[in-house]
Amino acid sequence: MKSGIWFKTFAIALLLDQGLFAQEPLHLSLQQAVDMALERNLGLRRAQVGLQVQEQGVAVEQARFGRSLGASLSQQSQRSPSFSRLEEVETVTNTSVNTGVELSQQLSTGGALGLGFSNTRASSNAAFRLIDPVYYSDLGLNFTQPLVRGRGRIARIGLDLARNGVEQAQAQVEQNLRDLEAQVSLAYWNLFFARENLQVRQQLHEGARRVLETVRVRAEMGLDSRSSILQAEVGAAQREEEVVAAEGSALQAEDGLKNLLNPDPAFWQASLIPSSTPELTPFAGDLDQGIARAIESSPAFRQARLELQGLDLQIELARDQTRPAINLNASAGLTGLGATYADNLEVLKEREGRSWQGTLSLDVPLGNNSEAQRFQQRLLEKQRSELDLEQLRLQLVQQVREQFRQVSVTRRRSEVALLAERLAAQNVAEEEERLKLGLSTVRQVLDAQDDLAQARVSRLRAVVDYNQALIEWQRLTGD
Repeated sequence: MKSGIWFKTFAIALLLDQGLFAQEPLHLSLQQAVDMALERNLGLRRAQVGLQVQEQGVAVEQARFGRSLGASLSQQSQRSPSFSRLEEVETVTNTSVNTGVELSQQLSTGGALGLGFSNTRASSNAAFRLIDPVYYSDLGLNFTQPLVRGRGRIARIGLDLARNGVEQAQAQVEQNLRDLEAQVSLAYWNLFFARENLQVRQQLHEGARRVLETVRVRAEMGLDSRSSILQAEVGAAQREEEVVAAEGSALQAEDGLKNLLNPDPAFWQASLIPSSTPELTPFAGDLDQGIARAIESSPAFRQARLELQGLDLQIELARDQTRPAINLNASAGLTGLGATYADNLEVLKEREGRSWQGTLSLDVPLGNNSEAQRFQQRLLEKQRSELDLEQLRLQLVQQVREQFRQVSVTRRRSEVALLAERLAAQNVAEEEERLKLGLSTVRQVLDAQDDLAQARVSRLRAVVDYNQALIEWQRLTGD
């Protein structure tokens, strides 16, 4: 954001906050208005926070494939009556203390790998124990892997869905940016038109007052009747009423722009004066190219396609859940045993105590199960999304065609309205001069002024409509 743009805005806002000149008008260019909205608009900020939420979801899914370290400490004591003469005690007391640590890794294949070490110290008062206390340790490697359901790519679908969500959120932010820029620009030109219309009504009121003064002078000279003065007074009063109505419209348009800018409370007290002027810039748009660019660059269309891709991932996941679960579990380990901790580790080092185990489990869904129904549901959701995407494409084509026609029509309207205003201004000048000479009537002059005011308003409306049509064309096509 340009520092020069914000220096003036910040300085005025600071003065407003301090109450130094609450009624001082704020001259604001179109670019300044857009920049302020992009910085402060709540809807855009909400979309940006939504993007951050989706990016955090990707980090969560990536963390699933990270390593984890776990540790445990447990102690157990047990007393029970003796049931063997070999124990040579009436009550047997067994105590044990176990410590363990395990390092695990989730694999992208859907399986898991773990390496663990545990040590136990056990003691008992039974007479037949040759070693007391006894130390024994286990060092083991575990591996689990799904062979059908949950294998390979399926294990990473959660990450793919999270990334798809990020792209959708990015498209939403881009759509909000486009919409906000267009809304601010439209509101800015609405305010420009409202203030210009107010000036036209004020000029028209001044013209009516000039007519009234002219008629009064002529009446004093005996050249006009009292009825002419009354007619001129009625015309001046009607135009004053139009000024009041135009003031209300200008204030309403100003509030519409301020609402998009989301300013500080003190900012609402300032009067906004548009410093930019709409121009009849050339339009070199091409309808076919505009349609192609609209479909290619539309954030809403891209978001709809991403939703369809997300459904493909969900269908793949749902299909996988209908498959049988066949899981392989394998483990291998070393065991140490000794009267002391050092003896225990020495035996473990010599690898005298070895063990391994392999397990294959099978789980087959039978009959009509919920996963099969969910799979069919996802297929129907995809069909619906495909229809929605096609409908959105047709809507974009229709909107671009309508906007292309709107730009062309408002351009021609502006050119014709400019000529009509020039002719109306010439007619007013001639009628006012004729009134001074007694060759025209009050009604004719007032009608000529009305025609000029209407011509000016029509010209302003046409130029503003042309610029607003260009804004909508740019919003649709991304130009």
